[in-house]
Amino acid sequence: MRKRATNILATAAMLLTGTVAWSQNEIVVSQYIHNQFAVNPSFAGSHDGLSLFGSFRKKWASIEGSPTSLLLTANTPMRRDKLTGGVSVFGQSIHESKNSGIMMTVGYRTKVGDDAHFGLALQPGVSFRSTDWSKVVTIEEDDEIFKEKKTATSPLLGFGVSLYSKKYFVGASINSLFISDDFERSKAEFAPADATMILTGGYLFSVGEQVSVQPSVLVDYNKADGMAADIMATGIFDERLWISLAYRTVKDFTMGLGYNIKPQFKVAYSYTMNSGDVQGYSTGNHELSLQYDFVYHVRTVGHRFY
Repeated sequence: MRKRATNILATAAMLLTGTVAWSQNEIVVSQYIHNQFAVNPSFAGSHDGLSLFGSFRKKWASIEGSPTSLLLTANTPMRRDKLTGGVSVFGQSIHESKNSGIMMTVGYRTKVGDDAHFGLALQPGVSFRSTDWSKVVTIEEDDEIFKEKKTATSPLLGFGVSLYSKKYFVGASINSLFISDDFERSKAEFAPADATMILTGGYLFSVGEQVSVQPSVLVDYNKADGMAADIMATGIFDERLWISLAYRTVKDFTMGLGYNIKPQFKVAYSYTMNSGDVQGYSTGNHELSLQYDFVYHVRTVGHRFY
């Protein structure tokens, strides 16, 4: 009975915790430094060629039904290097709930000075949610509340603005101005005041011929959850090996490791040590990503760092 009750409480906690994230495309967090386009569509085209990215993330590993997410993105500069485009496909699951969707990006960028770009982008899309409450284990087997199966389709509309060069980047974005979830807003509402805003920034320092260091930060805010920040430091060695350490203000620590198999092909892994109520039950968060850039004439790590 105790195990059954624990499963019920864990399920409820995960579903409630995931509600806000499911109203927007909030998947990549610990590896945002490798794919700024995942959190801000105005970075489309910043790699100066077609860039493909895929990541798999498992949150609260060792807890049955814990959040799992998959993200695939592609972005590229287009006509005369002014227009940019991209696509993001995502899928999430939390216990008996699933969320998937696709978002398209249409952007514009222009040069500022010798090597900097200013970018703007819109990201319309659609999400598909489903929850099968009948699969949830309950104390009362005939509980009518847990016999429902819900499905919903909701629009998404993201926006981003950024300024970036070989040495630095800053950006601001909103994942979606339409908000929906499985509880209070089963139908999407245009609610900019409730949307999540994300701010990012970083600067690349050359320490020596073979070593560079980049401090960076990601801050997200919404009215329901308040503000949280990821503060990260990344070291790049011989333009191949990437080592990063990050601290999130919810008291989570993340360690990351990346390696450029080729100048265009990167693989990265990160591990987050959980804190709070799940600390004693979870073995942490794991994230694995692959990135391939169809760019051959530029080898400077700073130019495609983000």
